[in-house]
Amino acid sequence: MRPADKRRAVTRAVDADAREAEALALRIHALAEPPMQEVGSAAAVEEFLTARGFRVERPYPHMPTALRAWAGRGRPVIGVLAEYDALPDCGPRPGAWGHGCGHNLLGAAAAGAAAAAARLLKERGLSGTVVCYGCPAEETVVGKPYMARAGAFAELDACLAWHPHSEPSVHLHGGNAVDSLVFEFSGRTAHAALAPEAGRSALDAAILTDVAANYLREHLPESVRLHSVLPAGGTAPNVVPEYAKLWYYIRAATRGEVDAVHERLVACARAGAMATETRMRKRVLTAVYHRLPNVTLGKALLENLRLFGPQRATTRDRRRVRDLGLDQGFDLSIRDEFPPQQRASSDEDNVSWLAPFIRLNMPIVAKGTPAHHRLYAAQCVHPFALRGARQTAKILAGLALDLATDAKLLRAARAEFRRATRGFTYDPLLPARQRPPVRMG
Repeated sequence: MRPADKRRAVTRAVDADAREAEALALRIHALAEPPMQEVGSAAAVEEFLTARGFRVERPYPHMPTALRAWAGRGRPVIGVLAEYDALPDCGPRPGAWGHGCGHNLLGAAAAGAAAAAARLLKERGLSGTVVCYGCPAEETVVGKPYMARAGAFAELDACLAWHPHSEPSVHLHGGNAVDSLVFEFSGRTAHAALAPEAGRSALDAAILTDVAANYLREHLPESVRLHSVLPAGGTAPNVVPEYAKLWYYIRAATRGEVDAVHERLVACARAGAMATETRMRKRVLTAVYHRLPNVTLGKALLENLRLFGPQRATTRDRRRVRDLGLDQGFDLSIRDEFPPQQRASSDEDNVSWLAPFIRLNMPIVAKGTPAHHRLYAAQCVHPFALRGARQTAKILAGLALDLATDAKLLRAARAEFRRATRGFTYDPLLPARQRPPVRMG
């Protein structure tokens, strides 16, 4: 298919549902539901896809706000990832939840891309199945690891994703691997003044663990980040705390580095418990791999980004963001190079070890907008952002069409994936029967 013909066909398929996709984005934005509690948002995505002929399995798999929706038949099986969880203190008022990472747009554009791709395959009588996964709790990097543990994503011949951003690019190299783990300490309560010798302080165990972890930081590679909070540590100074909890993130450039630091951190916690004669329990809440890049898909996605392009910014768009105190304008320049690996983490990187995977970044907010912030959330209902979501749906649907019609492209992506995973067996890194945490920490 000639590029001009492809652009017209894909644009027509996306525009057919554009009004409803925009309404979906605004609805999810208004709901602003926390991770693992996106009941209304998941239902809205399901409703959108069901109305377009998709069969939907929800809950999937045993996760109330996850879903698997599919349309078409045969191979290739092309996945699209949708997300819809919000962030704390990113709403219009302090303390309110809001879409400070643009997941209202992410979910709507992914669903729109899946619907357009399925329509194009059907209209052209092409073999292929489009699968849209509704993935909860990306902000706590929980949803996809637990979905993958239950068998999700392994059916795919290729998987496409996107994320709101301040510039257009193909995100080939992903983010850091990460472990989210909790240490719980159990001691013995006592009167802190009358009989301190009778107590065994769980708080002391937690503090000693964190002191040891701070000394550990001195001997970690530059690529490692180790950060923590103390969610529980007692209720009154005159009572020896019998329970305390430490919550850590270990981030590193590779999964192997995370695993190595994990063992050293556990040693710190064991030492803290030993020194205070308390008991320690470790819980791994979730675990994420680093990205396995697929250059073949990266180049194909970049071609589609060039073909459809980002949305244009109008004078009114620029005025809106200036009114928010953002005067740097918009970055709409397409990068030919792939950005380097990020220090943040996303659970989508687990999917890259199960199927050839690629992600698009699209400009949704003005330059200089702080991420995970209410200024970000405020822009995610602006016309500029909604137009960006529509362009995203075109780019992803365009690549899905390429994969269904260009056998050479698909074979090359699959071959690159097989070479990179030779000898690798996917490990969920999670206890087999552990339920995904509804609330973290």
